[in-house]
Amino acid sequence: MPAYSAHPPPEDTVSDQRTAQHLLDLAAQVPDMHQLTQPGLEERFGASTDVEVRVGQVWRARWDETVMLLVVLAVRDREVQGAPVTIDPSREDDHGIVVGETATAFGVAVTVWAGLTATVPNRVLDQLVDVWSDSLVRCIAAASVQKPAPLPAVVRRGRKITSPMDPSAMLRAELTDDLELLRQAPGLPVAVPGIEPRTLAAILGSGLDLGAFCASLNVSQAEAMRLLRGKVPMTMEQIDLVAKVTGVTSGEIASSVRPLPAGLVIRMEHPRWRSTWTRRARRLGIAEERARLDGSYGAFSLAARETGGGEPDWDSRLRQFLNSSAAGEEDA
Repeated sequence: MPAYSAHPPPEDTVSDQRTAQHLLDLAAQVPDMHQLTQPGLEERFGASTDVEVRVGQVWRARWDETVMLLVVLAVRDREVQGAPVTIDPSREDDHGIVVGETATAFGVAVTVWAGLTATVPNRVLDQLVDVWSDSLVRCIAAASVQKPAPLPAVVRRGRKITSPMDPSAMLRAELTDDLELLRQAPGLPVAVPGIEPRTLAAILGSGLDLGAFCASLNVSQAEAMRLLRGKVPMTMEQIDLVAKVTGVTSGEIASSVRPLPAGLVIRMEHPRWRSTWTRRARRLGIAEERARLDGSYGAFSLAARETGGGEPDWDSRLRQFLNSSAAGEEDA
């Protein structure tokens, strides 16, 4: 077995815990930690496109440069309630618990910062890395509301932080900041019943040159009228083109874009599509949120052309959109 340390050098401890990558890197080198390597994760949980978010799962959450591990305590349509998990048991507080090395897949003791339990959007969940027992989850949930509860044999309560200069206090502050950054990850615009955005026609006014508008977007007059009346959504590329032709800001034009149905947003922000958005963003040289926004409106456009009632199969519509796009051939 190659030599390794469960703890990085002191000067790197906080950053490595914050990025939640140190142990996953070790897993690639240590034979008995195969279950934390990418092949091991796929063996345990299957393809990421098939995973459902459930209570008791431990996820790597990521947005931009912010990465942390979270244990899921509650699941809602677009978000989860979770507590941060770090892999250095010498960093702890009296609102959290320390879980022994035999109770999880990490192979070392881990700290659950139950006092920092917060709600984060599903769109930041990146990789499922472990599933914990019901008894352990109940223990964490009780600690998150400071409710007395019996502790399993493999669990102890965290120790109190005695100084603001304590490394545990510094780590807790960083985790608090990182949770807020994850919470602020941009989401998709969601339609609110009874509220309609101002149409593009109203924003551009009666002086619009319809011919120039059609030419700039390379669309027919009929398609242009549907866009102007808000009957079909605009892509980000179309928004930028209209802004260039009309002199109206992209932000004002974007405000006319019809928000997406809640059912579509729930599907598109689910972790099963996360790898699609990140790959697509890299390939097109755009931000992840732009890739998700364009793909979601692409799926919405396909569904808008259909007739009949009932909720569309949004996953199928997205696959159809990706298959119809040259940039999306590898994503379907």
